[in-house]
Amino acid sequence: MEVHNKIDEKKCPLCGEHNECGVRDGNCWCFHLKVPMELREQIPAEQRGKVCICKKCVEEFNSQSIE
Repeated sequence: MEVHNKIDEKKCPLCGEHNECGVRDGNCWCFHLKVPMELREQIPAEQRGKVCICKKCVEEFNSQSIE
């Protein structure tokens, strides 16, 4: 029996929490916040372009980059 790993588009690939993505509604928080390439590169290859990082992970990454 073949098992497929289903990707949950609603979960952040980094922390597993709800990502609150609103892209399908045409208005997402990510339209107003830069998501650094260094953070996007942390998304597992099989999930890239399919799931969104949550706002909390983006904000935490950005605050650590400033320090």
